[in-house]
Amino acid sequence: MPPSPLAPRVHISPDALARSPGHVAERFETVSDALAATLALLRPLPEALVARWLATPRGHVVIDARQHGFVAGESLFRGRALADVAWVRLALLVDDPVAYLTPVGWLIARIMGWGQDNARDDQRWRDFERGVQSGFAAGYGRSEAAQADVNAYLAEGVAWHLADARGLNAADPRLHKLLRATIFDESF
Repeated sequence: MPPSPLAPRVHISPDALARSPGHVAERFETVSDALAATLALLRPLPEALVARWLATPRGHVVIDARQHGFVAGESLFRGRALADVAWVRLALLVDDPVAYLTPVGWLIARIMGWGQDNARDDQRWRDFERGVQSGFAAGYGRSEAAQADVNAYLAEGVAWHLADARGLNAADPRLHKLLRATIFDESF
């Protein structure tokens, strides 16, 4: 399989595996294995979205043993300043891949322009925003955070689509269909 074009944007703390619970080391022999598993989860992203992501210096994923969440703006990692970082806790890759990827969902939503002044302003984007708001208002969402905040709902939905699209379709078919026709569609 060819290397992922996102490889330069996905980093791992050298001690992420050593500082994770023992069951994580049973799953991954090396940090490179964990990095490869993460890149494999990102493979369903459309080429156009990946190209948009890579066209800006912003947007990194850092696999860590402790830190988890999306940080807009600058974060330090191994002496480098990285902008817009999705920190993902390695143990969650084994325990709950959707939760693991949720910070990446926040990052992807940001790359797409969700909640930003520079978002597209065309009918297709307005329909997308309306669809996300509608699913959220209907009470969907896997976690309490997603049920309480539309931004978390979208981020979790993107993560769920990456980790388990069939599971998302079974639990929230409206969001699955919307994401498949928008963020996960090359033409969007």
